Amino acid sequence: MSDWVPLNPNAKSYDVAVIGGGPAGAAAGAFMARAGLRVCVLEQKRFPRQKVCGEFIPAAGWKVLADLDLAARLQRLAGPNLQYVAVYPQWGPELCAALPATAAGLAARAISRDVLDDILLQRAAELGAAIFQPVHVSQVLGEAQTGFEVFVAGWPLPLRARAVVLAHGSPRLGAMNFVSGGSDEAAGRWPAPQSGIGGCVCFKIHLENVHLPDNTIAIGGVEGLYAGLLRTGKSAPAADAGDDTCQNRACYNLAFVVDRKLVRRYGSGVALYGYLRRHNASFGRSLRAARPGGEFLSCGPMEPGVREVYADGRFFVGNAAGEVHALIGEGLTLALCAGQLLGRVMSDHRAAWSAGKDLEIIGAAYRRGWLNQFASRLRSGNAFSQVLMKPLLSAAATAYLYAFPDIFDRCIRWSGKSP
Repeated sequence: MSDWVPLNPNAKSYDVAVIGGGPAGAAAGAFMARAGLRVCVLEQKRFPRQKVCGEFIPAAGWKVLADLDLAARLQRLAGPNLQYVAVYPQWGPELCAALPATAAGLAARAISRDVLDDILLQRAAELGAAIFQPVHVSQVLGEAQTGFEVFVAGWPLPLRARAVVLAHGSPRLGAMNFVSGGSDEAAGRWPAPQSGIGGCVCFKIHLENVHLPDNTIAIGGVEGLYAGLLRTGKSAPAADAGDDTCQNRACYNLAFVVDRKLVRRYGSGVALYGYLRRHNASFGRSLRAARPGGEFLSCGPMEPGVREVYADGRFFVGNAAGEVHALIGEGLTLALCAGQLLGRVMSDHRAAWSAGKDLEIIGAAYRRGWLNQFASRLRSGNAFSQVLMKPLLSAAATAYLYAFPDIFDRCIRWSGKSP
C-alpha cells in the first residue's frame, strides 16, 4: 500500500507490527487488517490463559465486538445480561441503578478472559493478520521517518515495520518504547501518573455458590480496598469440550484492588477476601456460602491515569496508553474501543502512508480521538474509586445518591456503563 521498502530485504516486513495480543492488540490488529494493512501481532503468552480482570463488558464493548462479527459467537460463552449495578458501601444504604441495553439490544455481559482473548486473536488472524505466539519481543528500534526493527528473541533477523502499535500493557518498557533522541516521557520512562491510589495491587478469583442476582453487578469497598462481583461466562476448557458444567462450577468473578499498605498487612488474596467479607456486610451476605473455583490471581502495581497515546511512529493502546480502574469496568471497553479507533484512523488516512512525516498526521488524529473518548472517563473512574475506598466519604456520597436516585443514574451513564 506504499512505496516504503525495508532496509533489510531478507527480513519479514509489515505495514504495522502490533506488540501484545490481548484485547487491545488483537482488536487493533483485526481492524487494521480488515482495512487492508499488512499487520502482524506478536504475543508472548500462549492462549488460552487466565488473567486478572473484572471481565465486565458494557454495551459499548459489545458494539465493538459486533463490528468484528464476534458478538453472537462470544455471547454463547458469556454470562447473562447484566441489567443492574448495585453499590455496596461499607457504611450506609445500598444503591441500585439500571444498565440499559443499546437500541440494537446489546446489553452489558461478562466473559472469561481466557475465552475473550483467544477468540479475539483468532479473529485477527481470520481477517489477515499474521500471528506470532508465543514470542518475546526484546527491543524495538526506529522512528517514523525510517521505519522500525522489531527484535524477537531467538529469531536471526528482526521484523521490519512501517509503524508499531504498543499493546504490551506496561508503561515502563523503556527499551521497547524508546524514541531516538526523545525525552524520558516519550521513551516510556515517565513516572507513574499521580492518581492518588497509584501502586495498588489487583486480585481476582472465580467463585461458585454466590448469592447475587444473575442480572446484577455489585461494586463496593472497605478502607483501602474496592471490589466488583458479577456472573461471568465459561472458561476455555469447558467451552472447548462442549461442557456446560462451568456455569455451575465457577461462574462468578470477584476482582478487587487493594492499597499496598493493606497488602503488606494481610499478605495474601485469601486474607484480603476475608477482610472484605468481615467489614462490608453486603459483600459478606453475597459471599457467605461462596466456594472458590480456582486460585487467587494477582498483578500490580496498578498505575491509573493517561500516559502516551502516540510518539514518532509508535501508537499506544490498552494499558500502555492509559490505565483505568478495574472497578469501573472500563478496562476491556477502553482496549476494544481504542483498537477500533486506531483501525478507523488508519483506514481514513490510508493514502498518507507514502511519506514518513504523514505518520504524524495519523498519530495526531488518533491522539485527539483517544483523549476525547477516554481521558475524562479515566479521571472520573479514579475519583469514584477513591470514594469507595474511604468509608466516611462513601457513606456520605451514597446517602446523597440514595436521596437523589436520578443523579446516581446519570453517574452510571457518565462512567460508560450504559450507552
